[in-house]
Amino acid sequence: MADDMTFGSAGALLVRKLTQARKERGLSLEEVSAETRIQKNHLEKIEAGDLTFLPSAYVYAFLKEYAEVIGVDDPQLIESCRDELSIPTDLKSRKEVQSAEEDSSQKGERLSGIFGAASSAGAGISPVVLVGGAVFLVIVLLAVGFFMFSGVRENPQMTPRQNLETEALPAIPEPEPALVEPDSVALADSLQEGSDESSPELAVKQEAWAKDVSFLPDSPTSPYQQVLIVRITKDLSWVKIIADDGDRVYPGAAFKAGEVLRYEAKRKLWVNIGRPPFVELYLNGEKVPPMSKRTIVLGEE
Repeated sequence: MADDMTFGSAGALLVRKLTQARKERGLSLEEVSAETRIQKNHLEKIEAGDLTFLPSAYVYAFLKEYAEVIGVDDPQLIESCRDELSIPTDLKSRKEVQSAEEDSSQKGERLSGIFGAASSAGAGISPVVLVGGAVFLVIVLLAVGFFMFSGVRENPQMTPRQNLETEALPAIPEPEPALVEPDSVALADSLQEGSDESSPELAVKQEAWAKDVSFLPDSPTSPYQQVLIVRITKDLSWVKIIADDGDRVYPGAAFKAGEVLRYEAKRKLWVNIGRPPFVELYLNGEKVPPMSKRTIVLGEE
């Protein structure tokens, strides 16, 4: 095994198991590539121990798919690889949320205990003391209000004429709100809708198959601002999409001619197409140039 293995012991062990299982089944890398839709050069790098040729989320997805196809059934080892890559699982996320909820509940119980203790202590106070305290508080509030009121009636350092001039100053009129033209209101409303119709007309919408397809994000505030449309134009082709470095993995499958697929991402999409000449790609309504390779990355770098 090469010395540049980056997954650690679990990754090295999994790669050895995959290579051994492939050889025991008498399969070549070309045959595994055809079965998994993973490029042969990617499989060669994996078996050579070079696991840095793509972001770790993509490499992990390749390892998992390779294991499923080749028949290596070792969930614990695969999860160990996930841990070494620091890729969170749904179970871990739920545990973190549950832990946060328990901490919040414990804090609430402590606050309830404090208020309960205060209420219990107040129950033993004499009614006479309570009434006396209330009367004292009212007297203090009245005194404060009296001094504040008397202090603002007139500034003793100003002459009567100065006081009169101050009172006679006319109020400055507030500016009237600017009128919004009807066209501006319509434009603002259309921008907020975030539909395909609210943007400059997309050339692809002129085609019959694209009439009911949403090429743009659901709204300007949606976190998913990258929309990829994949259209199968001929025969059939394998399509697999990974969004945002593995945050969302769309299952790979073979799709027939005429099918239109829609994928979303926050920042970027890793696209794997089995037969590139048989598909068309549109990113946010703009047609992507024909693919020269079976794998490309679209969106923000």
